[in-house]
Amino acid sequence: MGKNIFAVALLSTLFAVSLLYDVKLAVVFLLMTITIVFVSRSELAVINIYFFVYLAFAGFADRLSISLSGSQSINLLGILNIMMILFFYIRLKDFLQVKREYWNKSIIYPILLFSLYLVLTTPFSVSLSASVRGLTRVLAAFSFYLLTYFVVVNNKNIEKKIFKFITAIFIALLICGIVEYITGYNVFYGRSITNLIYLDSQVIQSFERIRTSFPHAPGYSFALLMFLPLYLYFFMRKRDGKYLYRLLPFLFLLNILLTFTRITWAAVAIQLILFFFLFKYKKILRFALPLGIIFVFISNQIISRASTVDSSALGRLEKFQYALSIFKDHPIFGSGIGTFFALSALEFDTNIAAHGDYMRMFAETGIFGGIGYVILLFTMIVFAVKNLKENDFAKAALLMLVGFMVFGITDNALGYSHIFWGLLGIYNGLIVRENSQKIYFCPQI
Repeated sequence: MGKNIFAVALLSTLFAVSLLYDVKLAVVFLLMTITIVFVSRSELAVINIYFFVYLAFAGFADRLSISLSGSQSINLLGILNIMMILFFYIRLKDFLQVKREYWNKSIIYPILLFSLYLVLTTPFSVSLSASVRGLTRVLAAFSFYLLTYFVVVNNKNIEKKIFKFITAIFIALLICGIVEYITGYNVFYGRSITNLIYLDSQVIQSFERIRTSFPHAPGYSFALLMFLPLYLYFFMRKRDGKYLYRLLPFLFLLNILLTFTRITWAAVAIQLILFFFLFKYKKILRFALPLGIIFVFISNQIISRASTVDSSALGRLEKFQYALSIFKDHPIFGSGIGTFFALSALEFDTNIAAHGDYMRMFAETGIFGGIGYVILLFTMIVFAVKNLKENDFAKAALLMLVGFMVFGITDNALGYSHIFWGLLGIYNGLIVRENSQKIYFCPQI
């Protein structure tokens, strides 16, 4: 209760102070105060809201902004990120009282230590405002991970409600994706889905790339990539609604093909190979055959897209080299989390994303932050591998982690990482909870 009062009091104070600065900002803090009061009573509602926003509303939330003074503004996603951090802080006291066996240091401490490093190095940023935004985004993703983890370990079967809600969202998205490709029109943004492919300012090809409610096709492909292992697991193990869960992996793979995102294709190929070895392989043919038929019909486009070296591919090499130059200029603490986008205008005359998470982390957070980020992902991989024999959700977690790490080689996995960390928190929570139950019910000899 004291945490709730503190958060409300803090927001109320910020509201009062912001009235002297900017009325629009005051309205933001007022709405945040009201929302915190209402949603703090339901952890499940908060989790579902955030999955909904990042799966079905992210493209719009990022554009809904409130202008402040000068060129400064705050968008809806920024507000939601701040609220996620505050909500986790409110629940922190309850989470600290969980059973000792639920407090798994190997998957909690790396997150906390890496977050602390980012906070401590932010004052050294070359652009403090950009780093505050970037830090807020990353801390919100980590808070989402810890929130889903602690909620799942403390509440038996709550994951079923979350998965049902997510499934409902994806059914709508998958159907929209197919309709979008057939019609060649995106109803969410009111425009054609034809993407022109350039090489040296010359159009060399065009593709119909679906993206549904996401601002870009790679963002949609990333969401599909992250949740595909879950529905592959359901395909193998789900008994109720088996016809739906037999169909969903096929729809996932079909939508992934139609995004025409090459790095996602590569990541999915690796996931399916691992899936072949981790689960029984015979059932794969049930959706591989219809998928193969679809592949035949659009094989020319797929092969052409996979083999084309265009300005997008060449541009990634330029961004990698620029990120390397930033790292050389700021080798210890980096230029500051979230600053690559702002600094890129100095090199490319426009703000662009890094399109490569690993070099970006070294550039923005320095040698210690870059290594720390790799270690953080590695600890999650190790935890999943250790539990492969005992828990099928460890297999799903491993497949998702592999997909995330491959996607991050040439794209912006960090930019879409909230859904990744939220789902990983659920997986790890399920693994720890079920392991604890096995230990508890194990007969003493």
